[in-house]
Amino acid sequence: MGVATTAVFWGTELAFVALFGEAWALAGGGLGLAFGYLAKYRLDRRFVFAGAT
Repeated sequence: MGVATTAVFWGTELAFVALFGEAWALAGGGLGLAFGYLAKYRLDRRFVFAGAT
């Protein structure tokens, strides 16, 4: 799960740099982190902690 969320983070950051320039790298990184953590939470809740209830 961690590899996929890292790919989301880096992909979003690099896309922001490619589209808007180097000054937007932090914004892309922040959004990438948010999307990555949201995806990891949903994947973990579905597959890792499915039988915890």
